[in-house]
Amino acid sequence: MAIVLGASHGIGRATALHLNAKGYVTVLCARSRQALEEVVEESDAEKTAHVMPGDVTEPPFCEELAGEVEHRFGRIDVLVNNAPGPSPGSFDTVRADDVSAAMGQKLVPYLAAVKSVAPVMVRNGFGRIVNIVGNAGKEPSPGLFLSGLVNAAVANASKYLANQYAPHHVTVNCLHPGTVRTRRYARAVAHLSRTAGIPQAEAEDRMRRAIPMDRPGEAHEVAAVIGFLVSDEASYLTGQQISVDGGQLTCA
Repeated sequence: MAIVLGASHGIGRATALHLNAKGYVTVLCARSRQALEEVVEESDAEKTAHVMPGDVTEPPFCEELAGEVEHRFGRIDVLVNNAPGPSPGSFDTVRADDVSAAMGQKLVPYLAAVKSVAPVMVRNGFGRIVNIVGNAGKEPSPGLFLSGLVNAAVANASKYLANQYAPHHVTVNCLHPGTVRTRRYARAVAHLSRTAGIPQAEAEDRMRRAIPMDRPGEAHEVAAVIGFLVSDEASYLTGQQISVDGGQLTCA
């Protein structure tokens, strides 16, 4: 039984499809019921993929979600935390309330989701938690001050939680996507085009040249790594930060 947050598009959607294809019963969460139902229809798995729409930035939703899933299925084996990061911006443009809002957009929901599902995993003696974070939390990136701040906090918390839950056979790992072709990628290209005053094609080319593999990644490639992290084969892998970025971070 796997819960995937932010499952309506991008990496979350690809992860939901991948896990369902691997035989997991999946619960898909996002704000839009219609978008989630489209993912279920695409997976052709109406009997094993279930929709529970809601807003993960509201802590009561995470508690209700965990309670409902445990009641219906008796266990929670996997949690994939997936939420968008804050908008691009430099330190000079950031206000104090922007920091609070950014933490409430990603860090707080991730922790609320873990706090809700971890007791179920501990009782069952098995669990896999994957937090989708981002390379800016490992190495600061120009124009991504808030993303770096939030992602670093998520990574630090994840290591703490990995140590806490390791004796209960519950693993906690961070996955850091690099430049991946999603809606967020399209927004990043548009932002670079606008701020640098260059055509979008040139902005996309500039982003591509920064990647040693000379291309952006695809969401299904990230989902495949998540599939390994939640598998039985990854039972001795916890507290790690794994980048799926075509080699980009090592060359920064």
